[in-house]
Amino acid sequence: MGGRSCVIVIAILTVALAYLLYEPFPSAIEQPWPARAYIVIVETTIKIGRYGELLGLGSWGKLCRETQDFLARHFLAPSVPDSITVTDAVFDGVGVRIYRPSTAKNELNGAVVYLHGGGWVWGSINLYEGLTTALATRIGMPVVSVDYRLSPEFTYPIPLDDCEAAVTYFITHAEQYGVDPKRIVVAGDSAGGNLAAAVSLRLNSRKFPIPPIAQVLIYPALQMLELKFSAHLQNTIFIKMPVLCIHVLAYLGVGEDLLPAMLANNHTTAATKAEYASVFDVSILPDKYQSSEYRKPVHEGTPEAVRRVQDKVLDPFVSPLVASDELIRGLPSAYILTAGLDALRDDGYFYAHKLRKQGVDVEHVDYPEGYHPFLMQIDGPFTNRLADRTLDNIAKYVQQKVKSG
Repeated sequence: MGGRSCVIVIAILTVALAYLLYEPFPSAIEQPWPARAYIVIVETTIKIGRYGELLGLGSWGKLCRETQDFLARHFLAPSVPDSITVTDAVFDGVGVRIYRPSTAKNELNGAVVYLHGGGWVWGSINLYEGLTTALATRIGMPVVSVDYRLSPEFTYPIPLDDCEAAVTYFITHAEQYGVDPKRIVVAGDSAGGNLAAAVSLRLNSRKFPIPPIAQVLIYPALQMLELKFSAHLQNTIFIKMPVLCIHVLAYLGVGEDLLPAMLANNHTTAATKAEYASVFDVSILPDKYQSSEYRKPVHEGTPEAVRRVQDKVLDPFVSPLVASDELIRGLPSAYILTAGLDALRDDGYFYAHKLRKQGVDVEHVDYPEGYHPFLMQIDGPFTNRLADRTLDNIAKYVQQKVKSG
């Protein structure tokens, strides 16, 4: 192990010890220690990227990804079982990795295109190999993991363009892979959930002849207009708001000088927030998720932040929650997973409500004890039982949709 690798390991162990000893933790979590350990790794790799950029070592996103890939190779990623055949390919200029189980249920002829999470900045097909392998094994169908370009080097719409290109290429060439093009599901978690929702919207907007049969949105980020909902106020351990906003600004290609305005919810005007009040109807949230701290937005907006950010966050392919009713109608069926301890939780509730109002078939499942990003603990040294149960439920949904298609 080289000197740089030793520095990474020592930094992670130091921060991990401090976090494990002193950070308060929700009592609802079934297995707190694996959760603590995993969150520490995520937060530390982000810190390494941020500090590395200050030292002139490169962009923070690139440094973060390099650190995570190192950890994935040496510590986190499980070996791919012999029952899975792995193939790297290029779909319309976008790198992908295909996981094909030897036990593929040929009578279904379906597949999943998976868009990994990571705040549009980090994450990779390597880091997600445990999850995508486990998903392919459980559904008995191929999973295509998309290696889309990431921010801050590549800002919106490039990551979304890559995802759309990969999805449409696979649909139009599906038969070459033994897959029925009408039985393909697009899925993603966190930022990948945002991209999966946005790809579905884009294909719907241009009347793509063979849309995905379903979209699976796992604790997705679905809007950037309002950042003071109950979930944002209640759940600050797993996604800290400064970290969330830094990732959003990187994706949008906006300077971090606007971070204070975004944290204060001053990146959009009160009039704009009022325009979308019916979409962000907090009364639809369960009583247990209502926050006494929540106040209806009255922030007038900081002029400079509004000028540089507001139009971007009102783009429906950035914030699917603000999409018009016309754009929503005709979307594929949706499986929306929310986690009770996640700062993005309310987005999922609002989107499920919005889709149902326009006649879209929705299955919304909330895990009150879930956090961000617990499904990543499906395999490896920090495995937890909740991830195992959850992936089983997702697999059943996918199989059901593919079979009915």
